[in-house]
Amino acid sequence: MDESPPTDEIAPLRLVLQPTGAVVEVTRPDVVVGRHSLADVLLVLPDVSRRHCRMVHSNGRWEVIDLKSLNGIWVNDQAVERAVLNQGDMLRVGGFTFMVDLSRPVAVVGPQDGVLRSIFNALPPAADESQLSRRRAS
Repeated sequence: MDESPPTDEIAPLRLVLQPTGAVVEVTRPDVVVGRHSLADVLLVLPDVSRRHCRMVHSNGRWEVIDLKSLNGIWVNDQAVERAVLNQGDMLRVGGFTFMVDLSRPVAVVGPQDGVLRSIFNALPPAADESQLSRRRAS
């Protein structure tokens, strides 16, 4: 007989940066988003507070909670202090706008327990020289 306690399985949270499509995957149940180097998800723009907001998974859903940031958080163009995140919601943190994607499985992303340390790590690699030679200025 299995005696292990029930677990609150974490539903994947993917934040898709608009308009680039770069993805931040969150797999821990409580992460801090901000400009501080110790933030779990690092967003380096001056309009992002050092500890801007938290992403919390509880009772099968994701919530975003403002940490008294200077510029606040916005869900679907409405300022909120706390909000449940749903598929397709638009989340704005400073100058970053993310589309919330709860539909896809999360892949493990290196040694940071599945949380990208910086949005810049999620950006696609620079084009190689063969692609650059085919581009033309208009």
